[in-house]
Amino acid sequence: MSLRTRITASVLAAGAATALTVGLGTGTANAETHLRHYSGYDAEWACNADKAAYGSVTGAVVLCDRLNNGRYRLSVVPYGEMPLHLLGLMATGSFDGLS
Repeated sequence: MSLRTRITASVLAAGAATALTVGLGTGTANAETHLRHYSGYDAEWACNADKAAYGSVTGAVVLCDRLNNGRYRLSVVPYGEMPLHLLGLMATGSFDGLS
């Protein structure tokens, strides 16, 4: 089993444990929010700059997701929805493990 496979399996196991602890569908008030999409030259830089300007959010993580074809997405994801967020990225082939 490769390192990447073990890391992905660990993320999935931790995600399942978190989902069972927190509960799936904990309410729409704490739902994942996509703030903005970026593409083109310096899309990653622009997303990270907006992420830094947005600051921290209580009970959530502000992320710059790298999507396919060089696109990026600024998202606010509550802690309880992180496993589902990562699974969605893996399903589209955008997320292939933690670096």
